[in-house]
Amino acid sequence: MKTSISDILKNSVLFGLIFAAISIVISLIMYILDVNMFSIPFAVFSFVVILIGIPATMGILGCNNLRAKFATDRTIAYADALVTCLVIFLIGFLLSNIYSYIFNTYLDPAYLKAQTQKLVEMLEKYNLPQDKIDETIEKTKKGFQIGRMLMTSLITSAVMALILSLFVRKKDKFDDKII
Repeated sequence: MKTSISDILKNSVLFGLIFAAISIVISLIMYILDVNMFSIPFAVFSFVVILIGIPATMGILGCNNLRAKFATDRTIAYADALVTCLVIFLIGFLLSNIYSYIFNTYLDPAYLKAQTQKLVEMLEKYNLPQDKIDETIEKTKKGFQIGRMLMTSLITSAVMALILSLFVRKKDKFDDKII
């Protein structure tokens, strides 16, 4: 059974908002705890949990919810899973990036400067030449520009949706007989 696009969007928006809320809460906790966001442990945590774990979990839950609520035969096509995951990821990353931009630009602009200073101190401990430190700082600052953040989110969302949809889709019985 083909799921309607309105069912997919209703389902996906909810899980995208949950994803964004979780990401924002984690960002606030990291801010309150004054975690060095350029440290290696935070980079690992950020990659594993924030970039992979939370989105993948929301994508799986969103697809399973779509399958349970709207697919009478409990199957979900790859295209439906792809759209579901893509919408979830786009909403989650977009709202999280907008929050990050507003926070770092208007609410506490000194926070990013303090974090950048921690990065400089960390790089100086490795005895890097000043030109390499300056180059790293420039790349880091460019990474926090809203346009770059949104483009990165778009690419990340597309790639993750393509991959995750392969795992969460369920073939119908007709497809199983062909393969």
